[in-house]
Amino acid sequence: MFIIVKYGNNEELICNPSCAVVNLLNNIKKRTGFGNTPVSLDLSDETGLIKELDAHKHDYATKYLVSHNTYILVEKQMLPPDDDNYNGDGDSSSPLPGKYQYIPLLEKHNEIFPNLKLHVAEVQKKRKMRATSKSPSPAGRVTLSSKSKKKPSQSKIAKK
Repeated sequence: MFIIVKYGNNEELICNPSCAVVNLLNNIKKRTGFGNTPVSLDLSDETGLIKELDAHKHDYATKYLVSHNTYILVEKQMLPPDDDNYNGDGDSSSPLPGKYQYIPLLEKHNEIFPNLKLHVAEVQKKRKMRATSKSPSPAGRVTLSSKSKKKPSQSKIAKK
């Protein structure tokens, strides 16, 4: 099982994704020359879909990467702050999550992958489904129809 990571001047790196994501990203970072830098790396597929591997550091990489596929190395950068990125409580040091830009670390990526448009998959929020079960009757009372109402038995009438 292996993946191909493209970076730099059309260089290729063959990696084994059968490990934790954190180990795979650290190995890629060292082997591509970014080992001693604070650069945050990620991978995208050939269409530009960002895999967001850093959000799943302790999962196996094979859960997110397909064997024998080619991936492009990208740098993940936080967008510069603006008024819309900050919360309204006056604390300007806490940006809202999800404000990143991704830069391909493959030179001439437009020539090699003409359909490459970097994008992040949209996550749909899970909706809670309400149980639509109803009780057999309102307030738990059971109503009897007129035919099924109990009539006094003949034996009790005869005894009187």
